[in-house]
Amino acid sequence: MAVTNALGTLGFHVRSKVRSGAELLDELARDGPCGLIVTDFTMQGDRDEEDGLRLIGRLRRLYPDTPVVVFTMLTNGGILNRLCSLGVAGIVSKEESESTLAQICHRALGANQTLLSPRIAMRLGQDGGTTEAFRNTNPLSPSELEVVRLFSLGLSVTDISRRLNRAVTTVATQKRMAMRKLHVETNADLIRYASQHGFR
Repeated sequence: MAVTNALGTLGFHVRSKVRSGAELLDELARDGPCGLIVTDFTMQGDRDEEDGLRLIGRLRRLYPDTPVVVFTMLTNGGILNRLCSLGVAGIVSKEESESTLAQICHRALGANQTLLSPRIAMRLGQDGGTTEAFRNTNPLSPSELEVVRLFSLGLSVTDISRRLNRAVTTVATQKRMAMRKLHVETNADLIRYASQHGFR
């Protein structure tokens, strides 16, 4: 409600509120594109859902002219950088005020690059701030980032393969490669790493 009110103060009309990525995609398919999409990175639901990089990627492919602003608790530099690469219009931390979100949304309507809230900009600055710097400091591929994120949320390799539409062997390989690159040996170590590095 606070987000809706904050957007309303800047003249936005909230057309719809949804609880999951699947609901968002259904809403857009039914009623057509809107002027702006504000979404969480991790959306919860009671069936296999679209969320994370997969949801953002689909939104950018299906609605390339609609700005997407991501409002998230996420702090992992690699994933934030990937969101920038996907061409989102803005990224705002949930640790910031709703008025910050509203301001980024307002500016995103006319921006031609990703707008970052102060906390997100600070986080990216700590990790190097540029795509090249991220490549050097974050060894995981986008697919590996997504597998680690979902695994840290409690999904099994089989669940992840279903959600991402990938073979179980592919997901297992991506998880194993991520663990090797991150120098972790056990599942518990991987979950701890993910928690400490803002994957959730």
